[in-house]
Amino acid sequence: MGTQSSRSLSAVAVAALLLVVTPGAAQAQPSAERHKWWLSDKVKAEVGLTADQSNDIEAIFQSMLPRLRSEKEDLDRREQELSRLMMDAPGDEARVTQAVEQVESVRAAANKTRTLMLFKMYRVLSPDQRVKLKTFHDRLLRERRGGREPGSRQP
Repeated sequence: MGTQSSRSLSAVAVAALLLVVTPGAAQAQPSAERHKWWLSDKVKAEVGLTADQSNDIEAIFQSMLPRLRSEKEDLDRREQELSRLMMDAPGDEARVTQAVEQVESVRAAANKTRTLMLFKMYRVLSPDQRVKLKTFHDRLLRERRGGREPGSRQP
């Protein structure tokens, strides 16, 4: 595998890592701010995140937050409408299908915005810091799973 492909895979891995490390960010609700990994003293020390990097990542988060919140609110409204339609008009498949398409379109837009935010955050980190963040994340997952490796299933 070439260097460019390795970098692309690393970008995808770190983006996926950031999705998990920042569980609330995906919903862009106020609870998202309860765990900003880039502001955690423990993460900053382990990853070697500088104050400037932390500030840059926070600026990215803050710049994207209004859009993420707006898209989340739109998604919630459309999901509620879909639920209502399914209960009130279960025989109207065309309307339900249209509502499903709208929900999924808004969900895709929200996921695209979130992924772009994560990519921008990713670019702030050095390759070494991305490795350290992934190591930190993997350890966190193992601890949460009672020592089991990420991706393993309980016997």
